[in-house]
Amino acid sequence: MANFGIQTWSASRTPNNTGLVRILILGSIYLSKDQVSGAWSYAVPAGYMVAAMQSPVMGAALSSARRKITTTTTGVSLSNAGSDYSTGTFTAAEGWLIVYLVKQ
Repeated sequence: MANFGIQTWSASRTPNNTGLVRILILGSIYLSKDQVSGAWSYAVPAGYMVAAMQSPVMGAALSSARRKITTTTTGVSLSNAGSDYSTGTFTAAEGWLIVYLVKQ
């Protein structure tokens, strides 16, 4: 039987595609429409750091405001992104901020 999927390699030719990765969710934070500020911190075990993703509510009204999601080793914060469309910025629509742990 053939193998299907995508494989990637590091510069030293070591396979580095982990496929599906289990994650430990630290929490979910409700974000209201146009919310562009907030900060949350967590107790994080050694060797891990905080990561986050935004999950919009289906059917929610879009927003012209934008939020920037910034993570540190132990926390996550929101700030006003203004007209910034770079990585880590999102529309400030109603939704959930999912905070989880990743290995450093």
